[in-house]
Amino acid sequence: MHVVIRADGGPEIGYGHLVRTGALGSELLDRGHDVTYATTTPEHVREVCPAGVNTETVPSRDAPSPVRDFVRDHADVTVTDSYLVDGAYQQQLRDVSPLVVIADDTRHAIAADVLVNGNFYAADLKYEVIGPQPEWCLGPDYLLLRSAITDYASKDPSWRETPTRAIVTMGGSDIADMTPIVMQAFDEFDIQVDTIVGPGVPPKQKELIEETATSISADIRVTRDPNDLPERMFQADFAVTTASTTTYELLALGIPMISVPVIENQELIAESLRARNLATVLDRNPKKEEISCAISRYFAENTLRKDRRDRGCDLIDGQGATRIVDVIVNMS
Repeated sequence: MHVVIRADGGPEIGYGHLVRTGALGSELLDRGHDVTYATTTPEHVREVCPAGVNTETVPSRDAPSPVRDFVRDHADVTVTDSYLVDGAYQQQLRDVSPLVVIADDTRHAIAADVLVNGNFYAADLKYEVIGPQPEWCLGPDYLLLRSAITDYASKDPSWRETPTRAIVTMGGSDIADMTPIVMQAFDEFDIQVDTIVGPGVPPKQKELIEETATSISADIRVTRDPNDLPERMFQADFAVTTASTTTYELLALGIPMISVPVIENQELIAESLRARNLATVLDRNPKKEEISCAISRYFAENTLRKDRRDRGCDLIDGQGATRIVDVIVNMS
């Protein structure tokens, strides 16, 4: 079977669509299927997604015709993960191929055979549907997590009465430039902090992060796009991160979080975390003192860390890609 994935990613728009479709692509490849990305960002697909996927460069993020032509001639099933693929775009693709749509919200009507929304809030949304009802794959059972994350999710997370290691990861591009402020919030804490610089962070921004690290008393270790990021996350006693796909990875690993939504489309995840008491959720653009207060609470309240560790592991089993590929295989 040949599956075509329509997704883009990069420094300006973020890497989340490529990370989660990459998890789907990896599972498809493992089962012997062919995967091609129809994308405007082939270089970032090659950077982020599994090595075995192919790429087909398309000229526009929002024009369906070139993608429709490619899908018609090549796809047994098509998958889209893009905020620009609206209902009309979906209809054009569905006319020539069975269609799976991955979505986070209800900004567009759905014209698909299968809708995937792995977020906690997915089943509470009201979807507008064009044509026949899709098969609904809603909630954390259908989260698309990288295989490296699912491997660690099968293990028991470590536990230390006093935190000795934290991780800071503010997205592939750190579009809100939050990393220096978060690092400063760790000043005067006796802890090792893995600070992750994503692949889309510009060199000048990385230089500022490195300069900031030298002025902080905590043991700050700055690393750009490490290959062992899942292991670093798994070894942490808690994390400071955005309300993005990384949220679900950390929950699956049992890592307590301080969550900071940095753009509007992260607010739904932030509210879900608040409602379930799964993380300490701050408002957008928090001050250093607010982050520092949240860090202090994790040092002071072992029961809070342990409760969030256990509940995250219980809620997310990391098998979403397996379940979705089972659905895709039955479509062809």
